[in-house]
Amino acid sequence: MKIHTTQNLSSPAESRPTNISLPREIRYTKYSDGMYSSHPNIYNDSVSFKGKKEIVNEAIKAGKKKFAERVANSKIWNKMFNSDSFSKLLKITSEQEVLINSGTALIICTLLRPTAIMALPGDKNKKDCAYASAHSVSSGVWGFIVPLIFIRPLATAYNHVIDNAGKYLRESTIKKRWPHVNLDSIKNPDGTIKPMSEWKDYMGNMFIRDIKDVKKVAKPKHISELSEETLKKYFKDIDLSKTKELSPNQWVKNNGEKISIDLQNVFIAVKDTEKKDSVKYYPLKYVSEDILKEVYPDLDIASTKSVKGERLHFDKWRKKDGKNFEFDKNNIFISEWAESKEEGITLITGEKVRLSNGEVKDACYQKNDPNDEPFTPGTLINADMLEAAGINSIVDKLGGWLPDLVVSYPRAAATIAIIPFILKNVFGIEKSKKPEPKPEQNIQETERKVVS
Repeated sequence: MKIHTTQNLSSPAESRPTNISLPREIRYTKYSDGMYSSHPNIYNDSVSFKGKKEIVNEAIKAGKKKFAERVANSKIWNKMFNSDSFSKLLKITSEQEVLINSGTALIICTLLRPTAIMALPGDKNKKDCAYASAHSVSSGVWGFIVPLIFIRPLATAYNHVIDNAGKYLRESTIKKRWPHVNLDSIKNPDGTIKPMSEWKDYMGNMFIRDIKDVKKVAKPKHISELSEETLKKYFKDIDLSKTKELSPNQWVKNNGEKISIDLQNVFIAVKDTEKKDSVKYYPLKYVSEDILKEVYPDLDIASTKSVKGERLHFDKWRKKDGKNFEFDKNNIFISEWAESKEEGITLITGEKVRLSNGEVKDACYQKNDPNDEPFTPGTLINADMLEAAGINSIVDKLGGWLPDLVVSYPRAAATIAIIPFILKNVFGIEKSKKPEPKPEQNIQETERKVVS
């Protein structure tokens, strides 16, 4: 397996042994300085112990990680996380945060807190416990009624305006909120506003108002680690008996012909020089020319493109001296959801985005490519879009929470005034009064009698 680095390309990569009889899942070996293992914890040159405390801490971290992985990989969690109902619940929660919080408080105040209060031992304070329970129920119900009547309609109105921006917002406001929208695409020839689902962005793709709705792919896996089912899917008529003994460069079909693979499914791995033990994966069909130049310095970049500028299959690539470029199949990684147990990684191609503060980030893409292919980038999320997304998140929070902030003081005052009335007239409960102290005069007379 080869994972490139863009800083030490001159270091020759050590070839991967192919005659090891270990199971394929653990066939890893040492790499040169210019390489990086995708499983760095499996191989190490030395072992050291830095103290019992550190060992315990590492054990705890490992335990937490294993538990998190078991939960993430469980069928129940995956089924719930990928269900439409869960997505709808998240959408409702984001749009009606105040109401959801009030509903949560309602459950606590009407069920959990009264149960805990009445479970306190002793019969002496049962009346006070009943009063406290009734007070909890009253405050919970009242705290839910106010947002339901006053706040929810306002939050719903705000979301309605955003959902129908073309009807309620000026074009300048629309462009400020969504810099990527093509304003010419939002109107019909007669001047009427089109549905938002028919809008286009600056690249001519379908308009997506959630700017950070990025395209993701399954984390690529080296071809030597793929299951037989996946190998058959991507390498037609592959001779599986050869894959366990030979390097990927020597794999053949059942008839002995040289194996080939569609460029669309190929990823390369490049060591991230900014983060330790981190790797970035790039789709070979869409990776930027800058990355190709750094990873393959002998490659003639012009030979990788067609007349239309599309990326050609690596079988047609040439070196700078005009000779055929032999692409090392040991560099191939495959992105396949059936092989991945993780949520996925963001699709990147090596393009960069520079923010107004000077920070440079990997460019991401929205999942709106016109052909809806799994590895094709959609609209590039530029700096203006990223900065607008940050502002939108703050504005949307205010749109949901501002009504609650406005009515919070009147609601608190009304709660103080109305709850005692509810307790007395609905529950028939009043708070126990403390016994009045005896008058000081009576106490002095009693003391005189005792003395006499």
